[in-house]
Amino acid sequence: MIPARVMIVEDEVITAMATGAMLKRLGHVVAASVTSGEAALEAFRRQHPDLVLMDIRLDGELDGIETARAIRSQSQVPVVFVSAYVDDQTRSRAAETGPFAFMPKPLDEYELHALLAKVLGVRPS
Repeated sequence: MIPARVMIVEDEVITAMATGAMLKRLGHVVAASVTSGEAALEAFRRQHPDLVLMDIRLDGELDGIETARAIRSQSQVPVVFVSAYVDDQTRSRAAETGPFAFMPKPLDEYELHALLAKVLGVRPS
């Protein structure tokens, strides 16, 4: 499997570090790890990741849904929402951005591996 360049958008630093460690164990690269929507948009433009793992609640003015909407308006890079608690209204709002998937927190390494295999299978070479 070709290593994916993954951007982590997560306001909990320990969670972001754990996700990064999982990605590295699975043979992938953390292209960027940021805590706010604004930083995510800047890092996305600079790093050109293959996949974005996006928390819904973030530091800053933009939440993960607004950030995903902005990313999807300029790119077809898959965005996966990762969240511990998602009510129906938030899930419906997030679904409007066309996410690749929703994953519950805490992330499971086996499920993350399966997700990456799916993403790499549909991503242009």
